[in-house]
Formats: sequence, structure tokens, C-alpha cells
Amino acid sequence: MKKPLIIAFDGVKNPQFLLETIQSALADPVDMVDFVSHFKFNDTLHLRGFKSILPKIIKLYPGVSIFWDLKLPDTNGTDKNILSHYLVFMRPGDIVTVSSSCSVKAFRDIRAFLPIGVKIAIVSVLTDTDILECRYRRGMIPSMSILNDALNLIAFEQYLFDAVICSPAELKFLKMNLPDNIDFFVPGVRDSWMEAGQQSKDRINGIVQVLNDGASGAVLGAQLLRGNPDKQINAAQSRLMTIELTSEVISLLLVPGDPLATLVNFQGYYRCPEDEQGRFKGPLVAYAGTYPSPTGEKNFAGNTYFNFAVIEQHPRVLEYFAKLMVTRIRSFQKDYMIKVDCLVGVPSGGVKIAQAVARLLDIPGICLEREVTALKTATEKEKFNLVFRRNDGVIKRGDHILLFEDLCNNFKTTQKAVDVIAAAGGDLIGVACIANRSDEKVWEKVPVLAGIEVPSPQYKQEDPVVADLIAEGKLSTDPKKDWAMLKASMIE
Repeated sequence: MKKPLIIAFDGVKNPQFLLETIQSALADPVDMVDFVSHFKFNDTLHLRGFKSILPKIIKLYPGVSIFWDLKLPDTNGTDKNILSHYLVFMRPGDIVTVSSSCSVKAFRDIRAFLPIGVKIAIVSVLTDTDILECRYRRGMIPSMSILNDALNLIAFEQYLFDAVICSPAELKFLKMNLPDNIDFFVPGVRDSWMEAGQQSKDRINGIVQVLNDGASGAVLGAQLLRGNPDKQINAAQSRLMTIELTSEVISLLLVPGDPLATLVNFQGYYRCPEDEQGRFKGPLVAYAGTYPSPTGEKNFAGNTYFNFAVIEQHPRVLEYFAKLMVTRIRSFQKDYMIKVDCLVGVPSGGVKIAQAVARLLDIPGICLEREVTALKTATEKEKFNLVFRRNDGVIKRGDHILLFEDLCNNFKTTQKAVDVIAAAGGDLIGVACIANRSDEKVWEKVPVLAGIEVPSPQYKQEDPVVADLIAEGKLSTDPKKDWAMLKASMIE
């Protein structure tokens, strides 16, 4: 999980007291360090002896970066002189704040002067400035003022800065209107048990809302270091309450560049537990593919299951996987020099993700629908045909169609969908899926575009590898319904 908390150490008496405060804060509760990404230093940087204690802090907490809140405000030469006092301590992952009023030349020189990997965060409207004051002094509200400053810098050069400092009140608006590569570090975080303090009351919000709105890091001082004695909440209690809230935040479970780990975080991936000899302990899961047997048609069984229903339950999670697939599809279009005209989602798992991807690609996203031909039994899944109903007539003859499923395995459902698309006049150019459980990279001469590749064997129910477990009733034919049981078996 991403570390979202930045602890602000302001008003510290002396360097030794700073070290003791850090040690106390990260010791209680014991897992506090797992949530802290940075120590933020502002006036602390000017303490006599600060630079002598800093190496010890870095050595004690190598996984915590430094947030150098210098708010560099001057000409390029002076800014470099200020930085030179701290440059030797800076590491990749650190953050340096720079006033948006600095010249473009100053930004360029600061970028060149800093070690590679140190981020520049611009400071525009300070969080103790209320909305009315900002209107009077700048002629616009804080959100527009910060956006204006950021866009003006981007207009000169795209990579002058990496991040923006803003209050909770501006975060969502700025996320929507600035490039995706910009980080947002947010002071002014106050939960219900805390007082507003020096922050403008019309620009604060709680930790859950701030992180769900897209903050890269939340800056907290009093909430993590003092608590609220007036409400009988000490610092350790306040820290515990904060990390309990933080643990519920959806956005922290999204692992950049690792969709399988993200699915695990959302309990969307099951793998059957094994004993020390590598034998399945069960439960197994029934797959969609079938085979004939002496007692009738049966479903194959396997040891892995993807529950993609979990990605449809929150817009941010759906967007994460949609962007993953957009990247794959754009790469496919470039490599094959072909344009996708329409996405067709296979029910039910492929429908929402296909539509989400289509919106990002700005192309039609339509869906097939199920026509049930036989109900589910104890050993067999429901049988069905696929048809166009509400989207009948959308596909034009010769349209390049990308079929979209949540999961590819034996491609039996895929074949049904292809037949319907062909009948509608579409030209299938590929099959896209969030996860490919097969070994196939090409199916029926068209490429398979997968966000996750997890080859998994499937077994006939009579296979000795799985037969005993199935005889014991350790086969889930409805994994979504049995998810609580499957989850419990992984924990045991």
C-alpha cells in the first residue's frame, strides 16, 4: 500500500527534541511507519544544529523521505544558495517546495541543481488564506489562482515542476484540470476530532476525503503529534484513529503498474491454497469451459479465480483498469497500424469495463446480452447464447471490432460472441481482456490483448489431481456467491 501521510514538524524547540518527537510518533502505534512517506521540515530547517541531527534521522528511517518546505521565493542565484545548505542530504523521493512567483529561469536552474529524483512542488495560495481574501488580492478564488499559476508555468515548459501544494478545497478541481503526471500534496487536513488551527476553515477536510479525491500525500501536524487534549484525545490515539481511517481509502489500494496486486488488495483474485507437497487443499472453482462425460456435459475445474465484480464497485477502481487497457489498446493500434472502431463487451464481466475503456478512447462501446438456454445445476454452470438487443444495428459492415471480456481462458464464450459480431457485419481484429488465464497470445488468428497474464491449468473433474476434492464437495460452481468461503480458505 502506498504511504500517504506526511508529518509536519513545526515549532520544534531544538534538534534533540525533534528526534525524540519523530521516534515517539513512529513508535505508537507500531505500524505508524508503514503509513508515513515524508517528514516535512519548515522552520525546523533553521534550528541551530539541525544539520547535525539530520543524518541520524535519515539513518533511523531510510524508508521515509524529506519534504523540504523551503518555499524558495527569490531569484535563481539566491534560491541555489539556499539549496546548497541542504543539497548533500537530499535523496530521490524528497520534495522541495518553490513559490510559483519564481521566474522560469529560477525553476530551470533549481531543476538542474537538485539531485535526480527530487521533486519540485509549487506553492501558490497558502492554506491560511481564506477564499474572500484570495478574491480581493488575486481577483479569483484559490482553485482558479493555483490553476492559473500552474498552467502559466506549464505553458513555458512542461516539466518545470512535479507537484502542486493545495488545500483540500481545491484538490478535486485541480486534479481534473492539470495533467495526470502532476502530484498533489495537501496540507489543511483536519478530521472531526481536531480543531482548524491556523488553517482557513473554508479550505479544510478530513483524511479519507482528501485521499479519495486524489492527494498523493496528506500533510498533517497537530493531528499526528498532539491530538486534541480538549476532547481527551492524546497524540497516540489521534494517530491510531488517523491510520484506521486511512486504511479504508480506496485509492491507496490501487498499486501503480501492478494490476494483479491491486486485485488482491480488493479481494478480486483467488488462488486455491496448497499443502507442503503442492497438492490442492480446496476449494476448487468451476470454469466456464465444458467437456462431455459419461454422466453428461461438465465444467472444467481449476485452482484460480478472478472476481472482477470488485472493480465495478467504485469509479476510481474501474478507471484504474480502464486506463490499463487503454494503454494496451493504443499500443496494439500503433503496432498493427489499425484503428479500433468499436468495443463490444461480453456479458456480464466485459460490459462495464468495455464501456469505460470506450469512453477514454472516444469510440462506441456496446454490449452483447445473454439469452439463457439451460439453468445452473450442482455440477454445471448456466448455459446461454449471446445476442444483440439494445445495441442491434450499431455495428456497420467492415467496422474493426475489438471484443472485450473480463477474463479469457478457453475462449468458448468468445467464440459465441464472434459468431454474433460476424453476423452483424463486423470485422474482429482482436480480443481484449483484463486477465488472460490461458497460454494463448493469439486466438483464431487475432491477437489477445491482456492487462494481466496468469496462465492457469484446467482439469476435467475426473482428473486424479482434483477428483477427490470434487468428491468431497470442494468445488465452487458459483464463486461470486461463495466468495466469503473462498476468501476464508486463503487466510487459513
